[in-house]
Amino acid sequence: YFHTIYLGIRSRQSAESDRWRFYWKMVYEYADVSMLHLLATFLESAPQLVLQLCIVVQTHSIQPLQ
Repeated sequence: YFHTIYLGIRSRQSAESDRWRFYWKMVYEYADVSMLHLLATFLESAPQLVLQLCIVVQTHSIQPLQ
């Protein structure tokens, strides 16, 4: 994440010829960080979903609050 910020700062401070190169590196790196954050969020909520599915399968009923 800090490297993304570094690339953004470098793109602002660089000459016009290097500015776009640093900018696009920053954009791609930010997309990677966003995907990793999405994956981490999914991995945090997946165990709860598995537990809920196990409860539904074992009780053979779905309650409104589940």
